[in-house]
Amino acid sequence: MVKNFARSLLLGFAIAASSTVLLLWSGAAGAQPVLDPKLAETLCNACHRDKFAAENNHPHRLLDTPEWRERTGNALACINCHGDVSAHISAGGGRGTVFAFREEPPAEQSQVCLGCHASSHSEFDRSAHAKAGLSCTGCHRQHGTAVSPRALLHDIPKVNIALDQLGPSSRLCVQCHDDTLAAFEFNERHRLREGVLECASCHDPHAPVTRSLLGGFKQQQCLECHTDKGGPFVFEHPASRVDGCTACHSPHGSPNRYLLTHQRVGELCYSCHAGVPQFHIGFNPAAPPRFGLDTQCTNCHSTIHGSNLDADFLK
Repeated sequence: MVKNFARSLLLGFAIAASSTVLLLWSGAAGAQPVLDPKLAETLCNACHRDKFAAENNHPHRLLDTPEWRERTGNALACINCHGDVSAHISAGGGRGTVFAFREEPPAEQSQVCLGCHASSHSEFDRSAHAKAGLSCTGCHRQHGTAVSPRALLHDIPKVNIALDQLGPSSRLCVQCHDDTLAAFEFNERHRLREGVLECASCHDPHAPVTRSLLGGFKQQQCLECHTDKGGPFVFEHPASRVDGCTACHSPHGSPNRYLLTHQRVGELCYSCHAGVPQFHIGFNPAAPPRFGLDTQCTNCHSTIHGSNLDADFLK
């Protein structure tokens, strides 16, 4: 109670003592009021001391420099995101008197962020995250110390062993995508749990869905690491070119050593190639087939991703 009284007293004294310099209006019609820098810092800091204390070494702190003030015409960085705060200050604080983010629709919150970040995230409004009603602040924190200084991600504590080795962005992703995290329990998997990769190594959370939010279209993202599988080849595997790598591979994890979507190679191949040449089946209809679901097709069709010599991908 004493703390709140002291804060209110400080705020009231600052407003009363500076009523003549509270707002400096520019001459342009309809221009936004600009707060005197020193006074604004005193007023905002009176109630939001935690926000100011955590702004050191924060990228948004750059918005409070003289160069930025001259560029935008705003005296305080708060105005760049929260808009006109004069009503908020005059009312002594309170909800509904300023753009407070947590109380605004997600699309409007993101629109404020895109005022500065539109060049790097120009397609966010068409992304799956935006369409699901998520705002930028659902993943990023605009104030305070962040676990990832550049991306300003929310810090998700390592509360269990399953998250211990995950990178900071991956720990955030699995808060919603825990079903995907379960796939990394397989023995054969991309090394997400070890921190070698992060979800954002392959997925772009700010872009429209091209192929399950992959950073590149179809197999292009995979080829960033697996360049030898990309060709170009004289004879290409149609599944790779039409459906991409995920036509055959389960990238998060699989019981198969090659991350195939089926444990048995023959079962995977027959899922597309049901009609096979007669000699695969045998000439005696009463006899068991020469090749079946347990057949290791790649024993012969070894260059399965593509070949420059044989249309059947033979050795």
